[in-house]
Amino acid sequence: MMLDHDILGVVERQVRTWSAGDAEVYAAAAGGYSPAFAIPLLQHGGPQLGLTGADMTQVLHAEQSLWLHGKLPPHGSTVVTKTVTDIYDKGSGALVVSTWESEFATTRSSCFIKGEGGFGGERGGTREFTVPAKRHEISYFRTSPDQALRYRETGDVNPMHHDPEFARRAGFAGPILHGLCTLGITVSGLDFTELHARFTAPVTPGDELRIERWPTGEFRTFANDRQVLVGSVRFSEVDDG
Repeated sequence: MMLDHDILGVVERQVRTWSAGDAEVYAAAAGGYSPAFAIPLLQHGGPQLGLTGADMTQVLHAEQSLWLHGKLPPHGSTVVTKTVTDIYDKGSGALVVSTWESEFATTRSSCFIKGEGGFGGERGGTREFTVPAKRHEISYFRTSPDQALRYRETGDVNPMHHDPEFARRAGFAGPILHGLCTLGITVSGLDFTELHARFTAPVTPGDELRIERWPTGEFRTFANDRQVLVGSVRFSEVDDG
């Protein structure tokens, strides 16, 4: 199978409705509530959906961004417009960037598909993530063996996170934790208007996370002394899209 490049520019619209109970499910799965709840709300089903023709065992969630346009109501309904905005040639693979937009928030997801590069497309830029040298807050979170199954309840049904045979075909010893679950745990309790993150290594359910956060918004997370996530949030009310 090969990625169908005709997905570039394709626009899909759907109505997403949520309740206070949905936010509670997210908080229970991600170690607490944060505005990052808007990510699974908008891209319901997971960031990997819509990658027509791709071998899903070769798809990895690479980056995620979120911009809040206002306070997300505890319950409501909104029209979500999804667009496949870019397909970049990274040599060893293709990077597919999709954007979901609504009146409340915009979220952007980048998925790396191993073995799909070399088609002669633009390479695309790379967002740089750095953390300050000054002191920061360190906390720990022990994920549960069923953490991925709990996060699946938010709507992300990628079998990489619950099907052992699928995960093995993808090159893992067993199901791995959703990057968005690790991200949710990392930013739990923060109140922000913008978020950017890169997933750098997998987390296995049951791993203990070491979370480092700076008052200026930067963060990074480690599992087994290996960095698994790096990013930053913006606390200001300014929304520049």
